[in-house]
Amino acid sequence: MTKTRKIELNLGNPTNGWLPIELKSTDFELEFNASNIPENPTDKLCESLILAVNGIETEICWNLEPECCFFELKQSGKDIELNISKSGGITENRNLIYKLAGDFESVILPMYRSLKKFNTLEFDKADWKKIDQIKLNKLTELVTERKNYLQQRV
Repeated sequence: MTKTRKIELNLGNPTNGWLPIELKSTDFELEFNASNIPENPTDKLCESLILAVNGIETEICWNLEPECCFFELKQSGKDIELNISKSGGITENRNLIYKLAGDFESVILPMYRSLKKFNTLEFDKADWKKIDQIKLNKLTELVTERKNYLQQRV
């Protein structure tokens, strides 16, 4: 398992229901295009981060049609583990391709910031749906609380 400084998640400009995604860390890079069928993965990522901030194990499936890429987030002591796996389809066996553990700032915050940035992009509603604002507001509230809590402990 890699102990990393920070991940970087870039959600690109969606086109015709496809979203270019890039995840980087110091020793790993993954690029793929995710579909918004059967469910919107940017909404799912927002929901997953809400659960992860609350210490609940969660996962998101990025549908690559027909393949799938999974991001699993789970609490591991003080760290948050991110496991990335791929499969030939939603019910196929998964192959773990990357695993890292980091703190709130190195795992959750970069994903949260990428969602916030993504929601400011200009794109056609036919290409992709914006993240549910109520969910994003809830996530923002939780992230702010956690950041304030962490700052008080320093």
